[in-house]
Amino acid sequence: MQDQFQAGFRRLAQAIGYTFKQPDLLAQALTHSTFAYEHRADKIMDNERLEFLGDAVLDLVISDYLYREGATFSEGVMTKTRALIVCESTLARVARKLEIGLLLRLGKGELTTGGSDKSSNLANTMEAIFGAVYLDGGYEHAKTLVLHLLDEFIQQALTGEMVYDYKSRLLEMVQGTRGNSTLKFTIINEEGPVHDRIFTAAVVVDDKQIAKGSGSSKKDAEQKAAREALTVLSCTREGCSIIGLPNPTILA
Repeated sequence: MQDQFQAGFRRLAQAIGYTFKQPDLLAQALTHSTFAYEHRADKIMDNERLEFLGDAVLDLVISDYLYREGATFSEGVMTKTRALIVCESTLARVARKLEIGLLLRLGKGELTTGGSDKSSNLANTMEAIFGAVYLDGGYEHAKTLVLHLLDEFIQQALTGEMVYDYKSRLLEMVQGTRGNSTLKFTIINEEGPVHDRIFTAAVVVDDKQIAKGSGSSKKDAEQKAAREALTVLSCTREGCSIIGLPNPTILA
């Protein structure tokens, strides 16, 4: 089994065009917390710290690229374009192309419930790999890797060809707090005749209504509300905070 993983590591290194001087960093990047827990007697480290670092590296690389290549882009446009590129679904698609799921070291429970193809696991692992390359080879190697692997999605985002699911992105952000913040969508108003109904949806984070949007269907209204929420919400692992919205509606 160990030989199989070593062969897989070599294949992955070839696919990403980077050879690790410290192979243990790649092994750690591919290690889920459930596997580390089951093998805690062996003091195996999971990829969560690398994921944290890689997330910051990814944001910096894409922010720097957009600043230099999009000279006419406003801050708001750059923020939304970056969100398109670095979202969970994009990173998971890259991971599937690289067949990362075959190399993930997962605990038994996570493995049996389809963890090797779970988008959150795959996206987190990609961030961990970026973090591992940064530690092993420095920023320039990490930058080259990020731009190489995400080039297709960067170009799609820049040309407007990437379809953006604002609701999914918002859900990803709040889920990233690991239970420290909550999110729900609610329809707060319906008006107009049955054949021409207008719905208004609200985004509620931590029992505060932070955004709303209207549309001809509930789905459209929720997407518009989510789009607005993304402009005022900032989330970390510790929870979400509201920016640029002085008096959010507090719900009882």
